[in-house]
Amino acid sequence: MSKAREILRKRIDEEILLYYPDISMYSPEFYERLLVRWSDDSVFSEKHRYELIDQFIDNPKEKRFLDMAAGCGSFVLQGLRNGYNTWGVEPEEWKHDVIDAKFEENDYDKEWRDHIVKGVGEKLPFEDESFDHFDSWQTIEHVADERDCIHELYRVLKKGGSGILRGPDYICFYEGHYRMFWFPLMGKGKFARFYLKMRGRPFGGLDTFHPVNPYKTRRYCREAGFKIIDIKREQIFRAAKRRMPILQKPIFKPALWFIYIGWDMYRGIRYVGRREATISYLLVKE
Repeated sequence: MSKAREILRKRIDEEILLYYPDISMYSPEFYERLLVRWSDDSVFSEKHRYELIDQFIDNPKEKRFLDMAAGCGSFVLQGLRNGYNTWGVEPEEWKHDVIDAKFEENDYDKEWRDHIVKGVGEKLPFEDESFDHFDSWQTIEHVADERDCIHELYRVLKKGGSGILRGPDYICFYEGHYRMFWFPLMGKGKFARFYLKMRGRPFGGLDTFHPVNPYKTRRYCREAGFKIIDIKREQIFRAAKRRMPILQKPIFKPALWFIYIGWDMYRGIRYVGRREATISYLLVKE
């Protein structure tokens, strides 16, 4: 077993026990996918993130990217392997240990190690207007101060730059870390602890996230100065226009909204209590 994989296995086991009473309850298939995703960057496991970037960012390989909360460096290193100029910031020491192990085990350019630095989102260790684009993927629910992080992302972004902010929407009936039915916006108080006790789950996981909601997130983004584009809505609009070109005419714009609202309601009803809703914004610094 590689050193990176060994460190990961120990840490994943520890994190599972924050949400599950026993490791055996965790899906072995998902466990293995996590190990591969975070330890083996020869597998382009972050391809879905780059495909989303390619949809919304012009000439992305000519841009300088920041991954906010770089984890074990997968997005940054896979990006560098595939011709993107990616950088990352990550606060947790053990994840930097995994990154160091990857450099010991792989023939990476030594300069790439400087692309992943230690730091927190509330005080990014970069100068003003350092990046053309940022990518924050399933991270905003874990930060200590959501507002400060969003303002920092605005600060380090160049004028005309943009970023993808994606995270769970806690106005739904599912919690993605515990992977179970959840009450909308349920916090960390007595009711949450009572509910977890009734379900036979540990309380430790409550300290790892806070219930993000789109109304508050949008307010912070506007306050920072960002223009907000709803990615999910844009994707549905584009798909509808491809299938029915007549919808490209301005007169049919209301029909696009009916399609979007209908599709969103359909998925919300179909997956209620079985899948988390997501916040997915393209933020533009005008």
